[in-house]
Amino acid sequence: MKQLFFILITFFTVAVPAVAQQLKTTRWDSYGVSFQAPSDLTVEDDSSEGYLAGNDTYYLTIQLLEGEGMKKEELGQELKAIATDDEVTSQSEVQPFELPQFYGAQLKGNCEDDKCIYCYLLAKDGSCGFYVSIIFKQANDKVPETILHSFHLDD
Repeated sequence: MKQLFFILITFFTVAVPAVAQQLKTTRWDSYGVSFQAPSDLTVEDDSSEGYLAGNDTYYLTIQLLEGEGMKKEELGQELKAIATDDEVTSQSEVQPFELPQFYGAQLKGNCEDDKCIYCYLLAKDGSCGFYVSIIFKQANDKVPETILHSFHLDD
């Protein structure tokens, strides 16, 4: 019995991390923004209209934030409104965060049968802002937050 327990522990500490998503630096050229994303994403659109990419586990949408003069204090309220319009259910509270170049706000919820995370990123220098949504399968998946927290403007 102890041997079986040891084998199971070994499997979950060695084999399971091996199937974890490999992340690589990805760039949305139209707006000079880079972020970490799964290396096997298939890009559907990489234009000034948006950035769309996905695989069997994740679907990533990035768009330029519309609306002039959005303030950092408004991010949460605006994000909640768009998530409600998109019929995101089981919404979490909006969580503000800060990156070296961005002010951010995010919330999690359910998008039909999948999990999703919605985010607004506003450049601290006022140059741009982005709407980001990531649809994913597993409730406790940390990759979507890793993607969000890796955003930066290229020099």
